[in-house]
Amino acid sequence: MCAMKKAMLKSILVVDDDLDLLMLLERRLMNDGYLVETAASLPEAEEVLSTFIPRVVLLDINVRGEDGRQLCWKLKSGDQFRETKVIIISGYDYNTGRALLFGADDLLPKPFHMDFLLHRMAQMLEPVVENISINAEPRKIQEHPGASPLATS
Repeated sequence: MCAMKKAMLKSILVVDDDLDLLMLLERRLMNDGYLVETAASLPEAEEVLSTFIPRVVLLDINVRGEDGRQLCWKLKSGDQFRETKVIIISGYDYNTGRALLFGADDLLPKPFHMDFLLHRMAQMLEPVVENISINAEPRKIQEHPGASPLATS
């Protein structure tokens, strides 16, 4: 797979108004091979999204007093970003079900362990298996010599 296509498969937008966390996430994700764009506000995120189509958006729920769920809803209700995975991150005690109502694919409470985040993102980015052919004939179980068959009634 060419490097450009691989980078597109691991593209992420991180949206958070905590600049220290934003820089930490950017550095760690880039070191792990992600193509990373960042935004410290929702208008900045929308500007980035006009030229960048990420596979995952890591989105703080409260970005400079604005509700990140609104951006999640915009992404998921349009055609261009419908397949983009959105992980909402929040320092608040927040109900996962409420985040999912806005179309989020996951909710991650702050603080979180970086390895846990990377694991969750890797699961979301696993390639979709297409064209799986299933053998219609069941395989026979080989019996071991001397084994008694199972009783069926």
